[in-house]
Parts: sequence; structure tokens; C-alpha cells
Amino acid sequence: MEKIHHPLRTNIGYFFNKPIGFYRDFIVENPEVFIEPDLQLFNLSGHYTFSRTREGLLFQGAFEAEVDSQCNRCLDPFRAKLSTEFEELYVFGSRTQEEFDEEVIPEDGYIDLGKLIRDYLLLDLPINLVCKPDCQGICVECGVNLNRETCEHTDSRIILD
Repeated sequence: MEKIHHPLRTNIGYFFNKPIGFYRDFIVENPEVFIEPDLQLFNLSGHYTFSRTREGLLFQGAFEAEVDSQCNRCLDPFRAKLSTEFEELYVFGSRTQEEFDEEVIPEDGYIDLGKLIRDYLLLDLPINLVCKPDCQGICVECGVNLNRETCEHTDSRIILD
């Protein structure tokens, strides 16, 4: 598979000369994306819009992806599904960053959405990842995966509610 070097980099240079209210929609569909420094995403899909405002560019996006994970109950590997929806304002460089607590539009006219998408997807990552809602976990006595087999230690099992 050919490696995409900047799959989430968007050219927004043409927005500089457009009137307030101008917008453009984008669609993302990548089977596999690595976002520096540590997030490997699978089946990343989503859509986003950049809209020209008085202050800069308003970004509105919704994304879904899968990450390799491990179930907290049975310890089996699985792909966790993540989804997020958010908006950010990118301000023009002529304004100082102290005026707004927002990102500044890069002078080269390209915005890399990788870090932004990474941050919001990681915020969506549940603390207690489970492979399925009715996962039985493992036996605390013998370590058997109770989703696949039973054991004689049913009285000492941890009840998950």
C-alpha cells in the first residue's frame, strides 16, 4: 500500500481572498492513517467544513475511526470504534494570539488537521474499554476467558454491572 505523507493536510490558501460566509466541504476516507507521534487509526472517515468568518476560518468536523485496543475485562485484543464532533476557530495571523485562545492560520496556506483530530479522538476514548457489552471477563482464580469456556470457580467471579 502506498504511504500517504500528509493525508489530513488541507489547502486553505484560497480562502484569504474570499468573502465572509464562503465555505467549502471536505470528505475524509482513509483505510489506515498514522498520526504523529503515536496514534494508528483504521477506517478513518468523516466530513468537515471550513467557513470564512471575520476573525478567520471556522472549522466544523465529525470523524469516526477504529484503534487497536485491549478489552479491560477479558484482555483480548479488539478494534475500538471512536467518534468525535467538534469545531475550532483558526484566526488570521494579523491578530495576536493573545486576543483569542485559538489557532493561527499558517502563512503557507495549509492546515494539518492530524493533531487536532488525534486530540479529539483520544478524548473520546473510554476509560473502560470492553470488546462487547456482555463480555464475561476472566476468572480471577484460574484466568480462563469466560467468553470462551466455563470453569468451576463461578462463586468467586467478579460480578460486572
